Amino acid sequence: MRTYKIVIIFISALLVGGTIGFFSTGVMTSGSINQHSSYTYDPSVPSPVESLKIQTDIGKINFQYNTSNLAHLATVDVDIKISGLFMEGKDYTAFFNPETEWWPLENEFYLKVLPDIWFDPSYWFKSYDITINVTLRTDITYDITAIVNVGSIEMTTANGVDLNILDMQTITGSINFVSKENTNFLGNFNLVTTTGSLTMVSLENSTFESAFDLSTVTGSLDLTACMSNFTQGMNLETITGSLNTLLTSCVLGDDLIGSVTTGSIELNMDDTAYTNDSELNLMTTTGSITLDIGHTNDIGANITSTIQTITGSINIIYNDEVANVGAQFGSSTTLGSINYVYLPAEFSRVSDVITSMNYNDPYINSYAFTCTVTTGSIDVAASSTV
Repeated sequence: MRTYKIVIIFISALLVGGTIGFFSTGVMTSGSINQHSSYTYDPSVPSPVESLKIQTDIGKINFQYNTSNLAHLATVDVDIKISGLFMEGKDYTAFFNPETEWWPLENEFYLKVLPDIWFDPSYWFKSYDITINVTLRTDITYDITAIVNVGSIEMTTANGVDLNILDMQTITGSINFVSKENTNFLGNFNLVTTTGSLTMVSLENSTFESAFDLSTVTGSLDLTACMSNFTQGMNLETITGSLNTLLTSCVLGDDLIGSVTTGSIELNMDDTAYTNDSELNLMTTTGSITLDIGHTNDIGANITSTIQTITGSINIIYNDEVANVGAQFGSSTTLGSINYVYLPAEFSRVSDVITSMNYNDPYINSYAFTCTVTTGSIDVAASSTV
């Protein structure tokens, strides 16, 4: 028994001593690797629309426009910082591999993370700080594809620039996009996050001439647009999370579709105009829907709206201040309540349908709302100038 105890003490001492020695060595060889690299894009045969694809396994991609003359059609500046234990004697190529330098006629940049080496302790304790700055020219129209596996994408356009196709995706991380005044998007506009938040701001006179799609799988989606033109409407989707949209004096040329599987929808529309008869559809499986609509101007078309949730609540605030806009609300719930707040001088009620007094006037444009809840409540506060 005594020999057994001695062996245990001896092994324990070796383990403790080895652990102390291991971490002491790691600390003594700790540090950070800093690497800056620059790449330029100058095709020998310029195109009316230049296509760029920027991809990284980890880090932040930041798109920015030049504030002074830029000699190249695009530049990419990569800043890599790797910190941790056991870094002595290593450089960034032990962890990363740029797929290619930007030679003429090549328009893709891919920063790849190399596979971890399990027996190398420098991989066990590392941390990354990666930024890829992409500088664009204001006089060039681009197709842009950006993909980040873990990290974020940020972009702010410049006043008055043209962009063609825009496709940005993150697997784990966020997208933050700002469309500045008078930006024109000629092709499809698509922002997607799998796990993370998506935030977009569209400022005055931004125009989206093709499909406009924003989607998240798990996370929040926030869209704020002011005096922007969505020629082909918009499609907004979140699987698990919240969908928050604020439209002020915007123009829609087609349907607005907002859907959430588990979570909430909040849509505020102030003086939204339409160029074609369209649909305004909001749907959740489990969660609440809040819709706030206000009008001081004609809406320009007739709008059919389906507001639906399986388990949750619907809350609508509607107010038009012009006589040539009307509205009708029809509601149904399997288990729950229906509550209308309105003035009899403005709306009439038959069963669970309220109709503004000017709704059937053939010379005005109107909303037709159908609200459906399986389990939950429907609340509508409506006012109308008739």
